[in-house]
Amino acid sequence: MKILEFLKKKQPALLTIELDGAIIGAVTEDQLPSDLNPSVEVRPGSIISFTSSDGVVHNHSLGDSIGWAHFSVRVHINRACQADCVIGPTRHFDPEAFGRGDATGIRFQPFFLPGAAVSNQQLKGKGLFARGLHFSGTITAGNTLLSCECDSCHRSFLIRSYHSGFSESGYFYSASGKHTLIVSSRLAGAPVALGEPDPVALAALEAMLPTAPDGSRFAYLNPFRCPHCTAPYIEFSEPGSRSAEYYGNYFAGSELLRYEPADPSQETPPK
Repeated sequence: MKILEFLKKKQPALLTIELDGAIIGAVTEDQLPSDLNPSVEVRPGSIISFTSSDGVVHNHSLGDSIGWAHFSVRVHINRACQADCVIGPTRHFDPEAFGRGDATGIRFQPFFLPGAAVSNQQLKGKGLFARGLHFSGTITAGNTLLSCECDSCHRSFLIRSYHSGFSESGYFYSASGKHTLIVSSRLAGAPVALGEPDPVALAALEAMLPTAPDGSRFAYLNPFRCPHCTAPYIEFSEPGSRSAEYYGNYFAGSELLRYEPADPSQETPPK
């Protein structure tokens, strides 16, 4: 029996994981479901790569991160792959470091492997809940970065999100996709979490908003764009899709802009 096992042909990898070109893990079909937890030292500019059996590669930059990255790469029976990591100063994983704010988390955009019932293309233009980067009923911590992958140029980019409901502020993206502006939810026409703004009041508010630093205009239905090729990443073409995205997003290394009305009476007092 042992001889027969030895002669069995080794299964090809369904998924191969590399850090800066060095393999740190692999998953074969007979290992599903699987959860790999490699810990690897990283430096600014490090790249984590997920290569599926059909040759498709998902590259994600870890940005300026330095230290030890403790990964969790989960491949489910339906061939969906979810991956994230916690980056801290120690070789050994400290499960409490992230909660203390002593470590940074990165959540990578999930994807489907060959043979899945869902195609990655079906998620094109969808919001972050549909893409599996945020989860209803769960708050994404402030020290978590999201690594997105553009549907057009396929390059990754890191973003931060803020919860517009908890912060009592609506958000607008610039037409260029480079800037995010927040406004108090007490302003007439301001977008509120899970609610549709009054169209007349919204139009009046948009007319008062300043232009972005690059001269483009802020608008409620402007898409969130890839910073590399400017293709729309989150589109709001379906009814209700904009109000459902109650996290506002901005690029790592950038700052949120804030609109302060010249006339404070434009804000309604808190209830």
